[in-house]
Amino acid sequence: MTSQLYKSNGIYTSYTSTTGRDCRTMEPGTQCFCQHVYKDHKTDFEFIPKERPIRLPCRAPGCKCASYYYVPAKCCSAIKCHCKHAPEEHEEFGNFVCKRAECNKCTGFTSSLLCGCGVPICEHRMTVETGDERENRRKARKH
Repeated sequence: MTSQLYKSNGIYTSYTSTTGRDCRTMEPGTQCFCQHVYKDHKTDFEFIPKERPIRLPCRAPGCKCASYYYVPAKCCSAIKCHCKHAPEEHEEFGNFVCKRAECNKCTGFTSSLLCGCGVPICEHRMTVETGDERENRRKARKH
């Protein structure tokens, strides 16, 4: 986990395990499943949306990404799906199904790789929240 939290316009974005631990907090250059980075996604809300989860769609032209989703990496390379294909070979929306024509077994990107917290990465989710919501999860709010 990074030592400082990055706050973008009043929201915090983190990759959270089922235990509630923030395993990775997002920073401007952190890559999304759509191959764009966090700063390419909408985080500049005039008002924080009341709808949960808060969606952070990609603003890159032609990108179909409906909301930022972190892609964990193993050492210096991205992980692969159970279908043996890389994240960039999967759709950037929905369940992230493989786009390769010959891949008919993929129902969505999944991996049994364990996160550093000991929980499989498939048991993590993106958490987009306000500082108050973060405090309510008993996390320290940092500025």
